Amino acid sequence: MFIFRLVAFNLGYLPRGDKAIITKPQTTLLALQAASRIIESGGLISVMVYIGHPGGREELETVQAFASHLPTDTWTSCRLETLNHPTALLLILIFKKGKQ
Repeated sequence: MFIFRLVAFNLGYLPRGDKAIITKPQTTLLALQAASRIIESGGLISVMVYIGHPGGREELETVQAFASHLPTDTWTSCRLETLNHPTALLLILIFKKGKQ
């Protein structure tokens, strides 16, 4: 099995791509669960969430629920957002704490 230091997600649709092809909450959750199993201690999961597409807010809720329910003894998560732009991208960072 491979162990990774960084797993990065760019949710929504590909810029200048077919806007009919979007990420979905169910498959994003499966991918986040897989990423949490292969990330090494001291590693980072970065999730850029675009909420301006259909289902984007539900996908954000899925990502936030996942990050919020990780055990605090081994994980730290945070959210960065633009306050004056309601459909701007949000960045969620999920850090797996190093061994102590």
